[in-house]
Amino acid sequence: MNPSIAVIDLSKNYGKCVAVNKLSFKVEPGVVYGLIGPNGAGKTTTLSILAGLVSASSGHAAILGMGVEPNRRELVAKVGFASSRYSFFDYLTGAEMLLTCGLMHDLKAREVKARMDELLAVMDLEDAAGHYLYEYSQGMRQKLGLACALIHAPEVLLLDEPFTGLDPTSVYRISRMLRQMSDRGRTIVLTSHDLALVERLVDRVGILHQGALRREIQQEPARGQATTAGVHSRLEAVLWEVVGTPQFKELSWI
Repeated sequence: MNPSIAVIDLSKNYGKCVAVNKLSFKVEPGVVYGLIGPNGAGKTTTLSILAGLVSASSGHAAILGMGVEPNRRELVAKVGFASSRYSFFDYLTGAEMLLTCGLMHDLKAREVKARMDELLAVMDLEDAAGHYLYEYSQGMRQKLGLACALIHAPEVLLLDEPFTGLDPTSVYRISRMLRQMSDRGRTIVLTSHDLALVERLVDRVGILHQGALRREIQQEPARGQATTAGVHSRLEAVLWEVVGTPQFKELSWI
């Protein structure tokens, strides 16, 4: 089976800072792939390169057999990307932002409207659709960003910390939706610091540290079930083994 995503010796340098260091991994169709690691490990930069928003310094990446490069229209039509690192147009309402995204993907206005209504309902944003984006909370912006990434029904979905700031109901609904998408053959790569959620949702985990892939973990077949404390501890133990156990110092004044 040809991979939906193939990354080969990918590197990105910002001056002397190496954000991504000869990174290589593959993701097959229908797989949910999780990238975890400390802040600054290169997770967001990797997704930004795959989304065509940042140029790699060296190496190669392909999505659906097409080489990744900024502003490649064929890829834009097939890929959805959501990250809080990239801002919205705050002078638009939520509905206007979704409409804009749909029209930019050459969807007909009637089709965009139908998809908007469904997405706003799933994201519990119906009452906020007419509000300006500067009025949105962090969680509302997260959900709208995901809706914008989904409006054109992409084959590959790239999500940077998609669950930050979300309430438990939204996390449950969106997790179920992502699982349904993967069951239908869509490919998803997501980053998260929530190890319990990663355990529950993804098929394979890649641990990034200092821009490099240090280890991959194949998840147990029973994905989608409630995560036990023991399973969570195993993933956490592997993470600390790779990146080093965090230092902890008690505060004398607490």
